[in-house]
Amino acid sequence: MMKWFNNVTTIEELRKQYRELLRKYHPDNEHGDTKMTQEINAEYDLVFADLSKKTQAEHHSYTHNANEENQAFKEVLNSIIHINADIEIIGSWIWVHGGYEYRELLKSTGFKYAPKKKCWCWHYGDYNRYHKKEISLAEIRLKYGSQSVNHKSKQYVLN
Repeated sequence: MMKWFNNVTTIEELRKQYRELLRKYHPDNEHGDTKMTQEINAEYDLVFADLSKKTQAEHHSYTHNANEENQAFKEVLNSIIHINADIEIIGSWIWVHGGYEYRELLKSTGFKYAPKKKCWCWHYGDYNRYHKKEISLAEIRLKYGSQSVNHKSKQYVLN
């Protein structure tokens, strides 16, 4: 029986729910708890394994190990979720807007600075550019969809 990820049918939905749960229960947050975070991570792994099997069955041309990508995604998100910057997930990329004061953490986590987009980005594995023209973040958002993880100062706004 699932406690944290009920009614999740895609990896994108799973990741969105995971980010929301991390924002709420990560030990660095006000109401965070290590035990709950470990529970969430364990259940996330189970649901991800199930969903990735379904995805691999549907798409036979998977180019890398989904479990490795999943683990890397979780580690990166866990290591930056506490920073005071806007975090955005676009497709399989993590973008950090602002966060200049965290540049050493971002670099050590594998982020690269994209000067034309004026933000930090992370992607699992090597990236090969398949086009010559520069593509804006707005165009990338339209193509892959976008989900934001707002920084801490916006998490505790009183109504």
